Amino acid sequence: MWFSIDKQSRLPMFRQVFEAFRDAILSGRLPAGYKLPSTRELAGELHVSRNVILEAYELLLAEGYITGRQGAGSYVAEGARLLGYRPANPRKLAENEHAGADSAEDVISFRTGLPAVDLFPLKQWGALLQSVCMEASTSQLDYGDCSGNPELRRILADYLWRMRGVIAKPEQILVTNGAVQALDLIVRALLADGDEAVVEDPSNEDLRTILTSTGAVLHRIPVDDSGMLTQSLPADSMPRCIYVTPSHQFPLGGIMPIQRRIELVEYARCCGSYILEDDYDSEFRFDGAPVHSLQSLCTERVIYIGTFSKIMFPSLRIGYMVLPEPLVPLCRKLKKLTDYQTPSLDQLALARFMEAGYLNTHILKMKKLYRKRREKLVEALHKVVDMSFRVCGKAAGLHMVIEFKHPFPEGLSDALLEQQVAVTVLPDNRMLLGYGHLNEEQIEEGVSRIGRALQVGAGVS
Repeated sequence: MWFSIDKQSRLPMFRQVFEAFRDAILSGRLPAGYKLPSTRELAGELHVSRNVILEAYELLLAEGYITGRQGAGSYVAEGARLLGYRPANPRKLAENEHAGADSAEDVISFRTGLPAVDLFPLKQWGALLQSVCMEASTSQLDYGDCSGNPELRRILADYLWRMRGVIAKPEQILVTNGAVQALDLIVRALLADGDEAVVEDPSNEDLRTILTSTGAVLHRIPVDDSGMLTQSLPADSMPRCIYVTPSHQFPLGGIMPIQRRIELVEYARCCGSYILEDDYDSEFRFDGAPVHSLQSLCTERVIYIGTFSKIMFPSLRIGYMVLPEPLVPLCRKLKKLTDYQTPSLDQLALARFMEAGYLNTHILKMKKLYRKRREKLVEALHKVVDMSFRVCGKAAGLHMVIEFKHPFPEGLSDALLEQQVAVTVLPDNRMLLGYGHLNEEQIEEGVSRIGRALQVGAGVS
């Protein structure tokens, strides 16, 4: 035969036989009408049990690749050739993926939005998950409320009022699979093809994609060190929604002052717009308590969106939004049609995690750690980077922006790749650096690589 059996492979032997014949038939190497060897003959050639061949032939027959003729053997079926078919090599693909993983480990990434997941109290979380699973009633294992677990929403309403000044009843909270789903649901509820929407510029690229997927027309409003320039809001349009990150503008990091917040709220009231307040990481403010939410100024026009991805760990996939009451029924319906509900047991464990005070303790611990890492990053930059720069948006969150006074060298992108350091380069000679997930040694080494890349890109040896 043209193939052999690897008895050390994790792929079952019958599956290896099946795939060899399938690939040969789909590619046309075995034409229609070709007679397959008998199961006994093939088993002898491949040195395997006849049962292995029988199982492979049965699967080929079930999927229509071969036909069986009573007393006359098995034949390749008509119409089983696929023009242009090229069989994949799973082993080669696995090797390539492994090689990519190895090389990725050597790269120091200043990616934004990643918390220090290695310091999350997994033992406490695991114990709560276990107790929830052991004590769950049959009703809690059934389909739940598509708005979210009532206990979690009650605790979340109290938490948001104490921590962020958000004014909401539990019934106004919709639990989602992360903040991205919350944004997607509310955008689908508000926007149709041709509607207008306002976004910060620069802003999150994924958010812009979600908005434009509805066919909406975007007005991009520039930002400065204090967030969106509200005086630049379009006077001749009636946008359906306005997306802002007022407590920690992404990516530049500004905090919107009360004067601009009032101007934004008054504009929204005048236009009948809804403000989408994305409060993605403002729990980690280093120069005082977290600033109040924009929602606290105008509960009827602001939709407050938050997530536990940054304060706990990204794979938890629990976010939420606080809705003005008229929008609750429609968003509930969209959530139910999308995936029915966010996993119930995770919500119950989160409710207990918050009620026991573990979340507050973890946030306080992480604030101290991230402040230290922020200081280490600034110190390392001043020590290593020769170009003049200023640090922007370092008062809160898990990232900062470095604004250089002179243009970047043309070869910077290639030099960063060579140095195996990943950073986001923004327009106007700015660099976006996320640091929450990096320890101090990684920060020092990463900044050294950035410094070398700036020199190499500029042609300095």
